[in-house]
Amino acid sequence: MLEKLQLNQALYPPENILSTKSIVLLSVPEVAEQNEWMILVDELQQFLAEEGIDAVAYIQVESLFSIPNKVLEIPTYLNQREIQNVILFAAKDEDSPIFIAMGPYNGKPSFFDKSSVFWTRSASKLESVASELNTYFKTGAVYRDNLLVNESPEFFFPEVSLGIVAKSIPPRLAEFKVSVQALDLALFDQIGPASFRYENFYARDEFIQGIRDRDYAIQALVTDSTNNIFYKDAAKTNQALRQEGFQYELMFVSGTDDRVYEWLPFPDRPKPTGRIIHKFYLNDLRNNNIYVGKEWDASTDWSQALSTFLAQMNKVIQEKSN
Repeated sequence: MLEKLQLNQALYPPENILSTKSIVLLSVPEVAEQNEWMILVDELQQFLAEEGIDAVAYIQVESLFSIPNKVLEIPTYLNQREIQNVILFAAKDEDSPIFIAMGPYNGKPSFFDKSSVFWTRSASKLESVASELNTYFKTGAVYRDNLLVNESPEFFFPEVSLGIVAKSIPPRLAEFKVSVQALDLALFDQIGPASFRYENFYARDEFIQGIRDRDYAIQALVTDSTNNIFYKDAAKTNQALRQEGFQYELMFVSGTDDRVYEWLPFPDRPKPTGRIIHKFYLNDLRNNNIYVGKEWDASTDWSQALSTFLAQMNKVIQEKSN
């Protein structure tokens, strides 16, 4: 585990863990429902509170990858709270192993630095790790100064602004070219949240193949001569792209369904479950408008989300041509 995170092993938790603020970086499966792992998160926070570890914020790893080819930053006001430690916690459900680590927080989007020294434990149950830490803290080896701490986990999310939502597909879509970004595969080898994504952490080969499959799907769009979708030249401005006949960019946003619902107001959607969903849309290169389609077609399956949105695009193109 430490090799994947590029960290070194510490014998004990940070010396200041009971007298400073900490942030929790939470890694859970992309496809998991919130009620599957939230029980463990509640247990973790209750334990931290009992010991005097002031975990002031929880950040879910997947929320940092809501926009393609970016690792989003946490809200800036969190770093103003003088957080000094980061707690890494990976969990799936009560029947699966957990991983926990404690070490210095660097205040950057990576959360921790390469070769930093972290206390880590992997266990079949959270209770065994809690028992070990409780025994250690009772020795008085760590100065305790945190007295009033939250008993419930408080989640924070990066800020995402997508634009003004238009519940349609542009009727003149066939008259213009659409750009799409190639996936930055190197992004998922970066130290920090990328290496700590649950699937990358526990099933790296399958995770990397899944990312490649997404990239292949985009390649297939670009190489298909029957559509007007081309790779985006990141070096060119929107104005330059428009001069070349581009009017829209095919984009997607990922996040827990309740967050995506907040970013994209839309009627008649399923009840939120806390699962990660993906929603494709068209970004208008001329203004701040985004086109999400008349039908709500977000899906927990990235490929399904892409194909259903493409179907909406093709339907509008065919209707216009007829």
